[in-house]
Amino acid sequence: MILLYLTTLSVLLGCSCAFATRSFIGSHNTLYRQNRSLGSERLSELRGGNDADLIKKDENIEFFTLQGGMCPYAARTLIVLHELGLQFDTVEVSGRPKPDWYLEINPRGKVPAIRVPSDKNTIVYESAICDEYLCDYYDLSVGGDRNLMPRAPSERANIRLLNDHYDTVVGPAQFTFLMNKDSEKDEELEN
Repeated sequence: MILLYLTTLSVLLGCSCAFATRSFIGSHNTLYRQNRSLGSERLSELRGGNDADLIKKDENIEFFTLQGGMCPYAARTLIVLHELGLQFDTVEVSGRPKPDWYLEINPRGKVPAIRVPSDKNTIVYESAICDEYLCDYYDLSVGGDRNLMPRAPSERANIRLLNDHYDTVVGPAQFTFLMNKDSEKDEELEN
């Protein structure tokens, strides 16, 4: 029963985060990359071209996410970017399989990923790792009182355990529940 409660809570939070982020995406530059195989994406006026190693002219962090911002894992990183007040550009990634330019950024082909020009064009992927990196980056390069990670090792470990629990238990259950189209499976999932 507790798992069902946690799953339901996670679904509500995940959905609300995903829908809440839609307005955030419009408030930043959204960059488009050309997908040669599908030909369906527009070229960016800011970046142009389709080479993943093209160096940006500004120092904004690049945030790679799915079109429409509907990935709950990417939503975690988007929330961290906003909470820390970091300047970033959103790069929407579409298509299956993922375009070659994106696989050069993230060989796993999943979102989110970030690229940080001001830190030697560092590329980081996997949402929990992106989030911790952004907190460390903020602490070292920006400073201030907004850091989201606690200083004490035991408290940092608790945050990591909470993220791991979501990634291994709650997230997969939420995904299964949301993607299920079979009413008989609904009953099985509720038990």
